[in-house]
Formats: sequence, C-alpha cells, structure tokens
Amino acid sequence: MAIGFAILYVLLGVLVLFDVGGFITRRCERVQHTAAERHRERMALRGHLQDTYVAGPFAQPAFLRAAGVPLIAVGGLLLLLRLG
Repeated sequence: MAIGFAILYVLLGVLVLFDVGGFITRRCERVQHTAAERHRERMALRGHLQDTYVAGPFAQPAFLRAAGVPLIAVGGLLLLLRLG
C-alpha cells in the first residue's frame, strides 16, 4: 500500500512537472486572458487609457509546474524509506 502511494506521488509529480496533456498551460492562458480583460475594464471605468497587466505567480505555468518537484521528492523519499 505504501509503495503504491509513493509511486502515485512520483507519477503525479512527473505529470505536473512536465505538464502532460497541456492542461496547466491552457488553464493559465484562460485565467490570464480573463484577468487582463477585467483589468482593462477596470482601468476604462477609472478613466485610465492603458496600463499593462502583469499576471500573478499562480497564473503562470512555470510556477504551477514547479509544484511537481516536491511531489516527486516526497514520492522518492517514501520509496527509499519503504524499500531501504
């Protein structure tokens, strides 16, 4: 059972780290597009002409993909503890 969880952690970490299927990239693009539109609307309501939108860290694919590294590390440590 513990080995199964460890392997699951490693596989999930690899899927997130390498963005298999492109889910993270597509989701971040959609979030950034929506946030940029809202930002433009807010700026127009306040009377500002243009202001650049900078996405926060949780809307950037690299930041989210980096979350796969701890999953791989935890899975690897669990495997080492169980098999060692």
